[in-house]
Amino acid sequence: MTIHVRQQPRMAYCQYLSCEIAETDLEPWYLNIKRYLEEGEYPKGASENSKKTLRRLASGFLLSGTVLYKRNTDMTLLRIMEEFHEGTFGTHANGHALARKILRARYYWTRMEFDCHEHVKKCTKCQAYADHIHVAPSALHTLTSPWSFSMWGVDVIRPIEPKASNGHRFLLVAIDYFIKWVEATSYSVVTRSVVVKFIKKNIICRYGLSAHIITNNNTNLNNKMMTELCEKF
Repeated sequence: MTIHVRQQPRMAYCQYLSCEIAETDLEPWYLNIKRYLEEGEYPKGASENSKKTLRRLASGFLLSGTVLYKRNTDMTLLRIMEEFHEGTFGTHANGHALARKILRARYYWTRMEFDCHEHVKKCTKCQAYADHIHVAPSALHTLTSPWSFSMWGVDVIRPIEPKASNGHRFLLVAIDYFIKWVEATSYSVVTRSVVVKFIKKNIICRYGLSAHIITNNNTNLNNKMMTELCEKF
């Protein structure tokens, strides 16, 4: 028996999405919502239940000029794919990862994954710098400390598997920028109060007040309790 193997120019699921869309109506999925917001029109032959559903769906969108936006909690207008791909949330992820990221933020539309793949294909930076060897050089900004124990970097190493016999899975680590001295303690969980106690006991009480404490701004490392601790000393 002869087995024929056909090599496709694109990934199979991309072709499946293209075929699926080709078989459906060429009009965009949001057209009825846009028409309702623009002119208050319902689709021809729509039942009362369909009209009610359309009104409910339209309440979650906002029309600005000719552009349809998804409403969010603070009413900020966001072009979702651009924002998640290269904006505040942007990491220039691939199409599949971009779709999952948008979905986790509770946005969804029927062509989401296909649209994300198409958007990534048209991203100039992704096409130019997908291979990191082509990334343009940028200046390094070094952090200098004038003396020992004046600047600390604090971060959490997580999680450690298997966990310790006492249930600890996380390491809270502080490193001095001048002499690279390390203070580290293990915990089962790293909460805001744990971080404050660690800094007070392992840094301030041992080495005195520092000029700077640098974190990655996670909520357990940068919060109101940390601010109150700094103001106290």
